[in-house]
Order: sequence, then C-alpha cells, then structure tokens
Amino acid sequence: MSYVRTKLSKEDEEILNKIYEELEKINITTSYSSKGIPGHYHAVRTGTYNQKNARQICFGLVKYRGKFQESKFTKMYPYMIDLFKEFIASHYSDFSFRTVYVNKNTVSHKHLDKNNVADSLLVGLGPYREGETTLYLGNEEKKFSIKTSSIIFNGSKIPHRSEKFEGTRYSLVFF
Repeated sequence: MSYVRTKLSKEDEEILNKIYEELEKINITTSYSSKGIPGHYHAVRTGTYNQKNARQICFGLVKYRGKFQESKFTKMYPYMIDLFKEFIASHYSDFSFRTVYVNKNTVSHKHLDKNNVADSLLVGLGPYREGETTLYLGNEEKKFSIKTSSIIFNGSKIPHRSEKFEGTRYSLVFF
C-alpha cells in the first residue's frame, strides 16, 4: 500500500486561500446530532456526528438511487467546481476527480472510505495548527501535515484518521 505526498506551491496556496474565502461564505450543514442519534452515513463512519462544530458537504457528482447526479451544493454554488479544478490543474494536473468532499472542523476516527474506492487526493486549508492526517500503513502509523502538502492514497484500502487541531480546519477530499 502506498501514497504520494506533494508539496504545495505558492500558487496552490493562493488558490486554496480563494477556496477558503468562498467556503467561509457557505452555510455548511452540521454533522452533529444533539440527541445522540447518528446522522448521515459518512458522519457515522468517520465519527463526526457527535462533534458540535463538524460540518461536511459534497461538491461534484454524487450517487443517488444508483445514478450519478450533481450534488445539491454544486447546483447552489457552481463556481466552487471551477475553483477546485483550478487547484488540481495547478497542483497535480494528472489527478482526475468527479467529487470533492469538504470537511470543516472535523476530527475523524480511524476508518476506511466506502464510495471513493480508488485514489483520493487530500489537502488541508484554513487558519489552523496541528490537525495532521494519520495513515495506517501495515504496522506503521505515518502522520502528514495536509496544510503544507497533499497526499494521494486509496482510502478504501488504507485506514486513516485526522488528529485534533486548533483554529478553523478544512480538508478537501478529491475522488
């Protein structure tokens, strides 16, 4: 099992800053359940349903009733897809994606992904400290700062989690 780590360029960081500014204008829905009743499946899988500040949304294509269609947030904020494409073109132009999962202020438990069954590109943005991503590579735990580099790995085969952080932390998962 492997991964690819790619340092962010100055241009990448500028594009991520634009993405951050635009995401901050969007009312991202909460994953939290005050009654202790787990919410949507992804929040349960990653353990974010009991985190009051956790927010998660999807852009791009999502599977609904067996068919792919544009997500609700893609229809509401179509310009975000252009920003995501701009980032990928600058940072790792060979990477193709159809979906971007946006996590805001989430600390995910160790998990495997279900819907993104090939490689995913993960990157962090926002004014936060710490908050590394841990990959479980066989018997080894390897921590990465996704704020200074992206990592590409198969999240359906490599267990992973995020660590605690301070500040506002977004992670973008392209798959």
